[in-house]
Amino acid sequence: MAFYRRLGVLLVWVCSALFVMCSIVAGVFYYYGRDLPSEMTLLRYTPMVTTRIYSSGGELVEEYAIEHRIPEPFEKIPFTVSGAFIIAEDKDFYNHSGISVSSLLRAVLENTSKKLWQRKPAGGSTITQQIAKNLFVGPTKSVTRKIREAIMAFRIETRIEKNKILEIYLNQLYLGKGCYGVAEACNYYFDKPLAEIEPHEAAFLAAIPSAPSIYVNMRNSEKLLAKRNSIIYQMYNFGYISKEQLKLSLSKPISVKLRKHKLYAPYFSDEIFRILSPQIPRGDFFRSGYSITTTMDKRIQRCAERALEDGLIAFTKSTRWRGTLGRVSSSKKNNSLKTFSVCQLTNINKQLPFTFNKIEACVVTSVLKNSIRGLREDGASLTVGISASHYGGHRPSVGDIVLYREVSDKSYELYQTPKVTGGIAVMDPKTGDVLGMSGGFNFGMSAFNCITQAMRQPGSTIKPFVYAAAIDNDMTEYDIINDEEVHVKLSNGTNYSPKNYSGKTYGPTYLRDGVIYSRNLTTVNLALTLGMKKISDFLKNAELVKKDLPISSVLGAMETSPIKLTSAFSAFFNEGVMVYPRFLLKITCAGNSVESRYCMRSSKRLMSSETANTMRGILRDVVRCGTASSILPLEEKYGIELYGKTGTTNEFKDAWFVGCVFDPRSNREYLVCVFVGHHTPSSLGNRKSGAVVALPIFENFVHNMFGGSVDSG
Repeated sequence: MAFYRRLGVLLVWVCSALFVMCSIVAGVFYYYGRDLPSEMTLLRYTPMVTTRIYSSGGELVEEYAIEHRIPEPFEKIPFTVSGAFIIAEDKDFYNHSGISVSSLLRAVLENTSKKLWQRKPAGGSTITQQIAKNLFVGPTKSVTRKIREAIMAFRIETRIEKNKILEIYLNQLYLGKGCYGVAEACNYYFDKPLAEIEPHEAAFLAAIPSAPSIYVNMRNSEKLLAKRNSIIYQMYNFGYISKEQLKLSLSKPISVKLRKHKLYAPYFSDEIFRILSPQIPRGDFFRSGYSITTTMDKRIQRCAERALEDGLIAFTKSTRWRGTLGRVSSSKKNNSLKTFSVCQLTNINKQLPFTFNKIEACVVTSVLKNSIRGLREDGASLTVGISASHYGGHRPSVGDIVLYREVSDKSYELYQTPKVTGGIAVMDPKTGDVLGMSGGFNFGMSAFNCITQAMRQPGSTIKPFVYAAAIDNDMTEYDIINDEEVHVKLSNGTNYSPKNYSGKTYGPTYLRDGVIYSRNLTTVNLALTLGMKKISDFLKNAELVKKDLPISSVLGAMETSPIKLTSAFSAFFNEGVMVYPRFLLKITCAGNSVESRYCMRSSKRLMSSETANTMRGILRDVVRCGTASSILPLEEKYGIELYGKTGTTNEFKDAWFVGCVFDPRSNREYLVCVFVGHHTPSSLGNRKSGAVVALPIFENFVHNMFGGSVDSG
């Protein structure tokens, strides 16, 4: 009996102890877990996803994101990837209930040892605990946080299946270089989709979380190789890879093939962001992972950007020299010029804006008759050509810090960053698709888009619409208009007495010749004959202006934007139908199509097809024998047809050319608008007309397109 009594007492004590322990655990769970969110919110968790803008051919143009991520469902994550991360982070993942006691004890023992040696402590958190910390509890290092983390991990494990937990983890974790999730990291480090990843690459990614700052920067390749190979061995031991894969993976060196740089088109992508701002809130744009396909053609975009850059650089050669970047003192010239070159020129080169032309700085060491000798940042010498016709004949002095441009292999010339800006747009006149656009010399210097945001006087590029209005009102291209002096009293009491560019008068003139030779007096007299009401209505219908205009507007003394002018010109090459510019083809989000009016084509009739065809013929003759005849040889050279109209504003403040290229081989037409001017309107220089400044940029574009001189990669 005594035995049973003692046994009963022992059982009471044991039960009491268990009750107290359970009460303490329950109390801890309640106290520390009472304000934690429901674990079921994890199923509704939507990670931030990158919004990506693509060209019409699928090339990446730009990314907008707070966290760069490509989410993948568990079934699309390769077995080797999930296995590598389980090996590296939580070998008991499929066996524990959120907390791994063995891992925790091992971490405690390791940390006790490392503390004695003052080393970084090891972590004992499971994959589920890491999710709890990153998404619910926070990263604060404290006992309270670890308790709350464990409670949340236990809750997650009781309600959510293991594969879903692993999916969330592999899409959420940070893997360096701004990459979140394994798919984004695979895309960045290996330039391939996750489905194509190899075992040794999966092991490389799995090694990163333990020391991202070291491994992603390759600061300790031996340590990284040992870590990667350790993961590969364990992947084999746990059955994630075969013996053949083990041997092959171990033989692979540490190799990173970074993703190719996205197609650099900042003005185009910024315009997409601006267009969609009214429809997509900024927060959603950076978080929701939109996939936006634009109308941009990769090759045409490159040809247009390069044409504008080269044209503005060429124009800048005709301007005065604005000064060197600095000088090297005499002591440096004599004692430490090479040291100065390495230290200072490197800093200058880093600050130079991105250009397609290779631009660098050098220190002038000697000045010759037609060149200078310079010292580059790497200490090497080079010869830079100078010309009496460039930059007002400026000749640098010894010790000057100047910029030079690589013209061809090992051939260089003196360079000065353009002060002038401009823009170029290439549009399909049948559809309105904007195939290429650059809104300035350099986006880093100015994000202002001269094509879509600038409101400038169009000069003589407005004349075709004046003549189209006349022909659409029953006049013919062979009607006679007197090209003679005219004096008009304006509503403000001033006298308006325009002149021809040549200063001459030409008497009786065919109406068509007023466009071909850009005769101001012919145009003004035509406007007086036709009446400004009809011309104003025509220009309002073309959406170039919003109100009735004075007589001076027929010579371009009114404001419009280059993109609107391009849209209006499309009617001449589309049977009289004006198409509106379109930048977007489609928008999707999470695989679902997003409706947007910006993806739709839109057009309206501006003139009769007969008028449009007549004007098309006149614009062809502008190239054959008129103000744009300098580009006529391009027709025979490339087997194409060219059309267009030059434009120049008062005091040569703005230069224009709007032209069209017809390629009979592809049966395609490219409508091109070129604008050049200063941000704040001021003279480009005496006689710097549209034919002198803007037309060469159009010519550059034609060479790039049909001469194959621009790499589209």
